[in-house]
Amino acid sequence: QQQFKNFSVNAALGASIKDETGKSMGFDSFGGGLFNPNIFDVGNINLNASTPSLDNYHEQEQAIFFTGQLGFRDWLFLDVTARNDWTSTLAFTKYVKKGFFYPSVGLTWIMNDVLRLPEWIDLGKIRGAWSKVGNGLPRYRSNPLNSVGKGGVISFNSTAPFDELKPEMTTSLEFGTEWRFFGSRLELDLTYYQTHTKNQLFSLSAPSGSKYSTYYVNAGDIKNEGVEVVLGGTPVLTNDFRWKTSVNFALNRNTVEELADGLGYFSFGGNGGYGMRLEVGGSFGDIYGYTFQRDEQGNYLYDDAGLPLKDESDLKKVGNTSPDFNLGWQNTFSYKGFTLYFLIDGRFGGDVMSLTEAELDKYGVSKRTGDARNRGYVPFGGKQITDVEGFYTIVGGRDGITENYVYDGTNIRLRELSLGYSLPKKLFTNIPVIKGADISLVGRNLFFFKNNAPYDPDGALSVGNALQGVDVFGVPSTRSFGFNVKLNF
Repeated sequence: QQQFKNFSVNAALGASIKDETGKSMGFDSFGGGLFNPNIFDVGNINLNASTPSLDNYHEQEQAIFFTGQLGFRDWLFLDVTARNDWTSTLAFTKYVKKGFFYPSVGLTWIMNDVLRLPEWIDLGKIRGAWSKVGNGLPRYRSNPLNSVGKGGVISFNSTAPFDELKPEMTTSLEFGTEWRFFGSRLELDLTYYQTHTKNQLFSLSAPSGSKYSTYYVNAGDIKNEGVEVVLGGTPVLTNDFRWKTSVNFALNRNTVEELADGLGYFSFGGNGGYGMRLEVGGSFGDIYGYTFQRDEQGNYLYDDAGLPLKDESDLKKVGNTSPDFNLGWQNTFSYKGFTLYFLIDGRFGGDVMSLTEAELDKYGVSKRTGDARNRGYVPFGGKQITDVEGFYTIVGGRDGITENYVYDGTNIRLRELSLGYSLPKKLFTNIPVIKGADISLVGRNLFFFKNNAPYDPDGALSVGNALQGVDVFGVPSTRSFGFNVKLNF
């Protein structure tokens, strides 16, 4: 770091090597694979009833990088970074030697020291940044390997080698501003961003008669655009009491702008009557399902028995998991040694699908079907369908009319509540090592103020893309309680 009159320079140049090696052996012991139950030892495995598996890998990533900041009079700052990565996951491709390069540049202007702002403005800052971030992708995609199975049988790889593999690249543009007013009693942070993620790796089913069953493609340009706003402050501040509060607002819009040539849409898979797809003009998180048959005016069509007809031509878009916006409100009340904190947050909009409800309806074991039987009919489309069992046989189930089980994902909950107390420092005057202690009771995910879905919409059944916003007999969400002790040394 150097200072030159009005300028300051802070720079660093470095290199890194990440080398990862793993070796493992496993046995699939289902179907009588163990001689003695619950003794998980290699000597207790019946090799004739087990399928061994080996996983040996070696992965290395090398990089050189630069980061630097040029400051002018402590009110204008230019930040620059650059990095080039070489990774073994790009072996057998043209990128293995040259790697992939990604830079960033950002500019920050602190206006207080330049402009004559009113005294009640403590800070005015404007910032902007452009960046690229690369990703080397998973190993063994460019040249998948064969494996040795039980009895020395060779298991030939079923995925086509992908020597045209390109590293994934995300380009981001961001603008923001920060303000502090009235002795930092009022704060505002506003950010707008836009990102484009390209060369994402997708696995597709190969056409019939191909040598391989699956193949990879670099496909897509997915754009994310959004706004984040944080408005906070300290409405009350006295010698003994302080109330600090803030509101967080976040909005994101996602658009699939491009897929690989010849790829009409990409499916993440699904089960029965639903699926997750990416198609140009759509969004990540689009849910597809079976729908009711309708006429040109959108009216439901019925069979001769008066039951609604199912459109089995193809899955159709029935919703999207992404919320319209998220909102959070957190508050901290401090009085002498006591602190009360709570966070209320909400997801507004977006869709979720419950195949749990569909299955319960199909077998007639839900409260909904019980109420319909007691009533003697199902209200649907302005009609009263008296064949309750017939209706839910058609509509219910994972392969039923799944658009009937799409719900608004709006929910508002008490995310966290805590009550703490800082013990008086005089209690530790004879304990030189400990300077103080804080104790607190904490509760998380305590209850809903509002929930439009029949389950917790924030519950994740899987980290995979195919089950986002879809409930298939997922476990109920839980609330937790804790007691914390913090010692200060």
